[in-house]
Amino acid sequence: MRKIIIVLSCCLGLLLVGYTSYRGYQIWKQNHGLAMAQGYFAKGDMRSSLLSLQQVLRINPRNIEACRMMAGVMEAAHISEALLWRQRVLQLNPKSFEDHLALAQAAIVFQNYPLATNALAGVADADKNNAAYHNIAGTAALEGGKPDEAEAHFSECIRLDPSNPIPQVNLAVVRLHRTNDLDIAEARIALQRVITDSTNSTLRSQARRELIEDAMRFNDFPTALTQSKELAQPTNSVFPDKLLRLYVLLKTQSAEFKPTLASYQHEAATDPDKIPDLTKWQVANLSTTEALGWLQNLPMQNRTNRITEMLAAECQLQLKKWGDLQTSIQHQNWSDPLYPWKDCEFMRHAFIARALREQNLPGASTAEWVVALKAASGQKVDLISLLEKVAAWDWNTEGEQILWIVVNRYPEEKWAAPLLAQTLSNRRRTRSLMELLSIMAKRNPDDLGVKNNLAMTAMLLGAQELKPYDLALQVYQKAATNAADASTYAFSLYLQKKYTEALRVMQELAPKDLNDPAIAGYYGLILKANGNKKEAKAYLNIPSQSQLLTEEQALFEQAKTGL
Repeated sequence: MRKIIIVLSCCLGLLLVGYTSYRGYQIWKQNHGLAMAQGYFAKGDMRSSLLSLQQVLRINPRNIEACRMMAGVMEAAHISEALLWRQRVLQLNPKSFEDHLALAQAAIVFQNYPLATNALAGVADADKNNAAYHNIAGTAALEGGKPDEAEAHFSECIRLDPSNPIPQVNLAVVRLHRTNDLDIAEARIALQRVITDSTNSTLRSQARRELIEDAMRFNDFPTALTQSKELAQPTNSVFPDKLLRLYVLLKTQSAEFKPTLASYQHEAATDPDKIPDLTKWQVANLSTTEALGWLQNLPMQNRTNRITEMLAAECQLQLKKWGDLQTSIQHQNWSDPLYPWKDCEFMRHAFIARALREQNLPGASTAEWVVALKAASGQKVDLISLLEKVAAWDWNTEGEQILWIVVNRYPEEKWAAPLLAQTLSNRRRTRSLMELLSIMAKRNPDDLGVKNNLAMTAMLLGAQELKPYDLALQVYQKAATNAADASTYAFSLYLQKKYTEALRVMQELAPKDLNDPAIAGYYGLILKANGNKKEAKAYLNIPSQSQLLTEEQALFEQAKTGL
């Protein structure tokens, strides 16, 4: 027995040594992978940096630094999936002040202002007395259309960090859009002072942009022309600044416009990074036809560039050139072997599906849509992009399909289920709505609103297996003063032929609640059951068909007979 114990102890010791060595090796691999990713990123090799990070995350999906770096790579490549990685970092490190700010900043860059606001709301009160917080919060408020709130944040930022010129410029921008002439004049002076005194070229350019837009707003064309000329100087300008100069020349009907446009077209034709900016500018300020013509006459190496092909396809779609669209993209390839996260093959198939449907080829269109949906299903960001596109096309059925996938595969995307519920309700798809509400109730058992809606749809469909009467009672016991919840409970009593009790519950509601179209019909049902036909008829006529599910409409129409 003693020998057995000694042997077992040795084996256990070897196992512990082996596990410790293995765990140490895994930690080393993660650190090594992160170091490699940082090195590649510093050299501008985004693809190698991405691959190194993917290896780290395969070992440990909860590696915060790898997730943080992944967000940085996506931001550098201007890919909105960066927001998903920033959110992942916060899930792993919810109390991090810096990560809350990083998510808010990224959300502002990608123009997702509600997400920026939510990220800032998660900052602990103790961390809000911080200049960086107030500067980002001010930017989010300004972009979100809340100038008073923005001004308060920027003023506090200046108080906390008076030597920082950035919030001073931001405050001037806010005041530049005020209606008070004195505020506007002071803002102009502040921005001009930045242009004159600041050694920060980025800040000087930002001040010029604001003064140009201000001058155009007040038809001060000389100032706009002078400032835009300085802004567009070739030694210090970025291409969007040149496009701002082009806009000023166009709006002032300057003789320089046409030669400047030709010059910028020539410049962009040989630089793929500038093609999207100039295309979008031409669509917005000239015409989609002119933009498409320019794209189709680019040098061959840039005309067949994936981004150029996608831009041309979007122009053909806007111009409703369905046959040309189908023909031109049928044999293209919108994947990117160097940057797999930029794969847009799913969008190409969606465009083909649209072109085929518009040519009255529903079978072929459906087949292409199936391919598009399958290609997008593996990536949450692709599904969201596809959802945005079909929403713009008013493809309700396809949008519903995408939302179901997001709800089922990505439960962390909490916006998807309520949006799908609204979609199903609008389309009067009661059974599908009940199925969705059942999923939502399991995920959020404390959500009384979801429980209430589940009880109502289950009662309308006679789905007793969900025990809707019990659900309605549970909700009512916790929210008896909520009119919607009370009316659901009263309807459950009505179905159980407890008419007197149902009437008592409804009569505890305020008159304005009883006249709410979502409640009035049910009050009418209960009044009729209690023998008050005259008053019942008035309430049964309140709901409009557009506000009713199919089962509700049938229920109320049947109740009107004999009144």
